[in-house]
Amino acid sequence: MTILTIGILLLGAVFGRFFKVWILVPACAVTFIIVFASSAYYGQGPLWALLEFAMLAACLQIGYMTGLLAGVTLSKYLRKPRESSCPAAPIAAARHRQPF
Repeated sequence: MTILTIGILLLGAVFGRFFKVWILVPACAVTFIIVFASSAYYGQGPLWALLEFAMLAACLQIGYMTGLLAGVTLSKYLRKPRESSCPAAPIAAARHRQPF
């Protein structure tokens, strides 16, 4: 169970880094189907399956937020500093001047 939880957290982090928030809807739906199918296969009760699904869905969402924050943080600190945009302004204005 611990390995599954860590795997779901990492999957959520990948989703948060590379996908929009709408990826959580089908991911939670697939998680729901897998959890309830495995619960029925192993003969566990529906309450146990519901608890396991709630835990995995929460881990998926926590991983998503972690990946999202990691992406924002990495892009902020790995971005190259731009040169000042003030020297480019006269050049851009000169291109749009009318000659007459």
